[in-house]
Amino acid sequence: MNAEIEEAIMIWNAEEFCAPELSLSVKAGQKLLEATTALQMHSTKALFRCQIEAASFLRRRFWDDLKLIETLRDSDEFADSFDVFANFWQNAASDYLKEVGEFACIGAKLAMETAGQVRKEADTAIDDMAAATLTP
Repeated sequence: MNAEIEEAIMIWNAEEFCAPELSLSVKAGQKLLEATTALQMHSTKALFRCQIEAASFLRRRFWDDLKLIETLRDSDEFADSFDVFANFWQNAASDYLKEVGEFACIGAKLAMETAGQVRKEADTAIDDMAAATLTP
């Protein structure tokens, strides 16, 4: 009975399932798909960086807003309230200007990284085309 079972079990040989040599257009399509995927991953990473930065900034600003409300609530004099309010808006304007600068820096860094990624993919594509023309 063991012999019957062994004959019934198919043994897969990896060499039997090797794909024939792929055409140049299929290889080029694979490279394009890999490059597109890499750029999409890079873009997603950049988007997450921006969202994290924005969330962090808003968290700080919301805490400052809460402190303003508490300070105004605890203030007895109108003059004190006015000074607190004016100081709050001065700090808020400064914070927003700094954050705009942060986003500009993040954007410049991401643009440089993207340009480097595109340059790398272009170099790889050129090398692949050169290798394909030399291969008989």
